[in-house]
Amino acid sequence: MSAQSKADLSIYLVKESVKAPLQIIKGSDLASFPIRVGTQDIGTLFIKDAHSNPPRWARFFKGVVPEAEFGRNSSTGAVLLVSLHKRIFVLTFGQGRHLIDSEHIETNFGLRVALNCLDPNSLRSIDKASFETYPKQSREQSGRAAELQYFGVDVERDLLRGVTGIPKDKSLGERLSGMDSVKLNVGVDLSSLKGLLSKLIAAFQSDSYKKGVFSWVDHIGEVKDPTLAQTLDQELITRILKGDTANVWLSVPEIIDWNRVVGFRYSTSSYAPTYYDIRLNEFMQSLKGKELTKDRLLKRKIYGVDVDHYPVFDRPAYYFLYGEVSLGSEIYLLNNGKWYRINKQYARQVNEFFANVRRYDKTLPDYEDTAEGDYNKRVVRQNPDEFALLDKKNVYPPGAASPVEPCDLLRSRQEFIHVKRYGGSSLFSHLFNQGLVSGELFQMQQEFRELINGKLPPQHRLTNVVARPTAGSYRVVFAIISESTNPLSLPFFSKISFKQTFNRLEAIGFVVMIAKISVSDAKKKKQNLPGSKKTKVLFQTK
Repeated sequence: MSAQSKADLSIYLVKESVKAPLQIIKGSDLASFPIRVGTQDIGTLFIKDAHSNPPRWARFFKGVVPEAEFGRNSSTGAVLLVSLHKRIFVLTFGQGRHLIDSEHIETNFGLRVALNCLDPNSLRSIDKASFETYPKQSREQSGRAAELQYFGVDVERDLLRGVTGIPKDKSLGERLSGMDSVKLNVGVDLSSLKGLLSKLIAAFQSDSYKKGVFSWVDHIGEVKDPTLAQTLDQELITRILKGDTANVWLSVPEIIDWNRVVGFRYSTSSYAPTYYDIRLNEFMQSLKGKELTKDRLLKRKIYGVDVDHYPVFDRPAYYFLYGEVSLGSEIYLLNNGKWYRINKQYARQVNEFFANVRRYDKTLPDYEDTAEGDYNKRVVRQNPDEFALLDKKNVYPPGAASPVEPCDLLRSRQEFIHVKRYGGSSLFSHLFNQGLVSGELFQMQQEFRELINGKLPPQHRLTNVVARPTAGSYRVVFAIISESTNPLSLPFFSKISFKQTFNRLEAIGFVVMIAKISVSDAKKKKQNLPGSKKTKVLFQTK
């Protein structure tokens, strides 16, 4: 290869803890060749023995067309290991990526290199993911080099997975992509390879990206290192066993129909009790002394059941666990089965914001009902002059993609109260989005205000639906049903969702508040002990 030749390279960095290069390689049938240029030792190349086979799709014509007519495909792969600056680099060729053990690869090596090396005004694509219950992976591409602001990134809710653009240093080529690996098309040969790798390791170790448009990237990062995730799992389990559960609890990890789910069970036994809510101490009691392990948390399910104790949904207990763990100088969160690393300064900003949000300055009755809908009806029935019921009274405003529920309770014509039982991040995201959509439509559309009036009894109807509401004249209240005796708190990601909703609603003139609806003592103590034949049949296992 001449010095002017362009090479497409995929480069990984091995974790610092790996000292034996052969730990990285999968398989023992690889041919190895020391790579040396002049007096310079470059590294070791491992090549997988290639086997040729007919294309797999040829089976479709088996017995009709002779196999030899299709020719043969051969997949080859190789990896080059290079030691430099007390680190090990892996370059993959062909199918070589399948020859390395991903457990030993430095995650986000390529992303960090790209953030430090790319011209932020010349981006071509970004890969991002959300951290909701059902994460969305997406890639946005630009037809020409563009700034980050044109890619629709939500800096508080998106995880940046990868980025492609033009390097500031022309010696790195005309295009560089970074995720776990660095991919680049660059003029390099074996003799100049170590010079290139030196630039990449320097970029990986630099913090310069934190001073520019990518400063938000470290706010949240998913833990993809299985060894670290295992350490965090064990730390969380140790804290549970010690009773150190101030920052550990169970919450429903997905959006469910609370009008159907009236309780929870920790076992399929026909005699297992049904609890009003999920509690960590009761789940631990259901284990009956069995060792608490990650494997057991994945195998043991928690069931949401209806009035007949019939299971409406179930998920492994591990996905119900929410935990906040400090390890070293880092903060980690377990949310819906995934660990995330949270920047300390960012965590402090979000927590301080939530602590300063105005709490509702009026009282709401305690929750002592079977479902949210029953609670809303009871509140209106007990005080019909002050409250109007809008729960399940959907309206269909023009241009809306789906029906909209204005709120659950309208109080004194000026307070839109959205009621929800405590749950996981996705449930709260749904609640806050519901309040945001309703609030924005109420401000912008006369038709929406008219539709709401049509759902209200005469004494609660809005006096003027034509004029746009004046700033500060209406409230949006998010009322959370919680049996905890502590001040209301939310999972960290829910605080982020609420922060965005709060800012948008206040920007268009609403006063936004948070309320806690306490659970009555009688409701907390209530526990159903099924034992009927019907229940036994419903919970038989296959």
